[in-house]
Amino acid sequence: MSPTFGRRTFFRGAAVLLAGVAAAACSRSEQAPPRGFDGDPRPLPIPPLYEGELIDDRRHFQVTTQAGSAEILPGVDTPTWGFSGDHLGPTFRARRGEKVRVDITNELDEMTTIHWHGMKLPAWADGGPHSPIEPGATWSPEWSVDQPAATLWYHPHPHEVTALHCYRGLAGMFILDDEVSERLDLPHEYGVDDIPVIIADAKFHADGQLDEEIDPTFGLLGDTPLVNGITHCSFAATTRRVRLRVLNASTMRFHHLALADARPLHVIASDAGLLAAPEEVDSVLLSPGERVEIIVDLKPGEEVALESVGLDNNFGIPTDEYSPDFGFADQFTLLHMTGPGEDAPEARALPGELDPAASISPEVADAPRREFVLNTFEINGQVMDMNRVDFLIDHRGPEVWTVTNENSDWPHNFHVHDARFQVLGFSGTDVTEMAASGWKDTVALPPGATVELAVEFGWYPDNTVPYMFHCHMLMHEDSGMMGQFMVVEPGERAALEPLSGHGPHH
Repeated sequence: MSPTFGRRTFFRGAAVLLAGVAAAACSRSEQAPPRGFDGDPRPLPIPPLYEGELIDDRRHFQVTTQAGSAEILPGVDTPTWGFSGDHLGPTFRARRGEKVRVDITNELDEMTTIHWHGMKLPAWADGGPHSPIEPGATWSPEWSVDQPAATLWYHPHPHEVTALHCYRGLAGMFILDDEVSERLDLPHEYGVDDIPVIIADAKFHADGQLDEEIDPTFGLLGDTPLVNGITHCSFAATTRRVRLRVLNASTMRFHHLALADARPLHVIASDAGLLAAPEEVDSVLLSPGERVEIIVDLKPGEEVALESVGLDNNFGIPTDEYSPDFGFADQFTLLHMTGPGEDAPEARALPGELDPAASISPEVADAPRREFVLNTFEINGQVMDMNRVDFLIDHRGPEVWTVTNENSDWPHNFHVHDARFQVLGFSGTDVTEMAASGWKDTVALPPGATVELAVEFGWYPDNTVPYMFHCHMLMHEDSGMMGQFMVVEPGERAALEPLSGHGPHH
C-alpha cells in the first residue's frame, strides 16, 4: 500500500500518519510583493487546446520552436521562446489507444530537443539529449498512447542547457484521456472549468528582460512567480466547481500550494494519473516537474487565492548561516479566483471512486532492486556521460529503486523516463509534505531522505537509444546529476549510438 495525501499532513510509509506538521495556509510573510504584482490582476491566459488532425489513423500535431516576445510583466515586452507562439506552448490532447505523430520544426538559432515528460514511449521518440533538433530541422517522433489518463507535459532536454531553454519559455501541457476519465462526473471543459495552471518563476533586469545568470548554487531560481506565462493573474469562474491541473514547470523552485482561506483541497490525480479516490488535504508540495489535479469549489461571488505558502520546516534544510536558502519559506500569491454568478448550477457530490486500478500495487517481492545515491551533481558518484549506459532493464516486470539524498543542506528530486512508480515509503527525514499518492514519475527528496519506489516501465526494447533518470532541479541535471538506462530484450547488450538523432528527420 503506497503513501497517500492526508488531511492536514501527509501519510508516510504504509499509511502511517506522522504528526507535528503545522499547516502554513494562513501564514503570510511581510516581504514586499514581487515585481509585476502592483495594480489589478490580469486575466489568466489559457494556452490554446491543440487536438491535432487525424491523418491515416494517426493524431498528427505540428509545432515549431521559435523566438518571440511576451508581456510577462504588465506593459513590458520581454524576449522569450515558445512553441508555435511567443511563449509557452499549446496544450496537446490525445486519448489512450491512439497513434500520435508530432512534427517539431526548430526555428531557433540553436539546437534543442523536446521530451514528453511522463509518457511511456520508445526511447528514440522520448526526446532526450540523444535526439537533437538542429536549427531548421524537423523531428517527427511517433508512438501509440498506452497509459491511463493523466496530465503530462513537454519541454526541452538538451544536454547541459535544459534549464535555460525551459526558463525562456519552452513548456506545455499534454493531457491524456481514457474511458475511465471520460465517464467520471468531473469538470472537463478545457479553459472553462478544467484549467491548466503552469507555474514557473523568473528574475528580471531593470528593463524587464530575463536575467539569465546561472548561479552556481541556485541556478535560475527566480524571485517572481509566473502562472501561464504572466505575473499577478486572476481567473473568473463561471461554474461552482473548477479542476486545476497544476504543473510545477519551475527550473529550481518548490511550491507548497494551499488556498488563502485554509479551506481544504480535493486531490484527484498526481503525476501519472487519477487516484483511486479523491483525497482531502490542506496543502500540496510540488517539486520541479511534478503535477497534481485539484478540485476547488467556489460560491457565487466569493474570492479566494491559490498561494505558495512556504514550509515551516524549510524542507529539512538547516537554517543556519552556512546553509543555502532555496526559498522554502517564500510566500507568493499565485492565482486569484472569483466565484460564478448566482445562476451557476450547484455542483454535485464528488465521485467517491475515481480509477479503481490506481489502488493496485505492483508485485515487487521478487523484483530486481537498484540503489541511487544523490550528492550535489552526482548519482552514485558519477556525473552524466552521454557515452555511458549505467544499466539495462531486460525484463517486463517492475523493479524496486531506493533513492537517497546524501546532501545535508541541498534538496533534490528524482524523475524517471518511460516509467511510472508508486512510493513505498520514506525514511531518514522528519519532513512529511512530499507528494506521494498514486502513480508518479517525479518525487521530492529532503536532505538525508531515502525513498523506496516500485517502478514500472514501458516495454519498448531498443539497445541503441537510452532513457534518462535524473534530478529535475534543472541546474542539477545540467551539471551532471543524470544517468542513462536502456530497455532491452533478455540477454541483449547495449550498442549505444551517441547523438544518433534516431527516428524520422527531414
